[in-house]
Amino acid sequence: MLGNRTGSKIRSLAPLSSLTADPAASPPLLELFVAANKIRSLAPLSSLTADPAASPPLLELFVAANKVTAIEALGGLSKLTVLELGSNRIRTIEGLGSQACLLELWLGRNRISKIENLGHMTALRRISLQSNRLESMCGIAACSSLVELYLSHNGIWSLDQQLTQLKALRVLDVSNNRISKVEHLQGLSQLEDLWLNDNQMPSLDGIEEALKDQVDSLTTIYLEHNPAAAALDYKQRLLALLPKLQQLDANVLPEREQI
Repeated sequence: MLGNRTGSKIRSLAPLSSLTADPAASPPLLELFVAANKIRSLAPLSSLTADPAASPPLLELFVAANKVTAIEALGGLSKLTVLELGSNRIRTIEGLGSQACLLELWLGRNRISKIENLGHMTALRRISLQSNRLESMCGIAACSSLVELYLSHNGIWSLDQQLTQLKALRVLDVSNNRISKVEHLQGLSQLEDLWLNDNQMPSLDGIEEALKDQVDSLTTIYLEHNPAAAALDYKQRLLALLPKLQQLDANVLPEREQI
C-alpha cells in the first residue's frame, strides 16, 4: 500500500509497482499525491503507463517537499496535465520530453539556474520557478501559451525581450529579483496582474511607455519596496496611467479611486 501513517514518512515510490501489476484489481490511479515525504527518486514511476488499454492514465502528480534530485522516469506519463515538484533538490529542467499535454508545471524552491528543455510544451498554461537560482528569463519564449508565470525570489537582472512572445499572459510575478527597469511588455494586452515589488527600480521614468499596452488590462500592480515607490507622485501617477487599477501594492483601492 502506498501511503503514510501519522508521524511516518514515505521514502520510496517502489510500492507503485504493486498498484500497476494488475490494473483490473486496483482502482484507476488518476492523481498521485505523495508530498512532504522523504522520496529521493522518481525512478519507480517508470512502472506507470499512459496506455489506455492497460489503465486510465495518471493526470496529476504531486511530489512536492521531498528530496528528489532529478526529473526522470516520466516517459510513460504522456497524458499528465499537472506536475508539482516544488521544494525538492532539482538542478535541471529535463526529462519532460513526453509531457506535451502538461498544463501546469510547479518547480519552485529548487536549485534550477536555467530555463530550458520546454520547447515542446506548447499546451503549458502555468509555470512556477520561484525561489530558484535563475539570473535570466531566457528560454521562456518556448512556452508561448503561458497564462501565468511565477519567477519571484530569484536573481533575475532584467525583463527579457522574450516576454513579448507570451501574448496570452495574464499574471507575471517577478518580485524579489534585481530588476531595475520595466520593459519588454509590448503586445501583452491581456496582462492583468504585474508583480515587480522588491526589485531595484530607481524611478518611474518611462513607466507610461513601458505599460502602454496594459492601460486597459492591468487591475493589479505591485511596485512597493523599490526606490521608485518613494516618489511623492507615485500613487497618483499610477492611478492616472492605469484606469482599470483595483489594487496598488497591498492596498485595495476604494471605488472612488478607481478611475
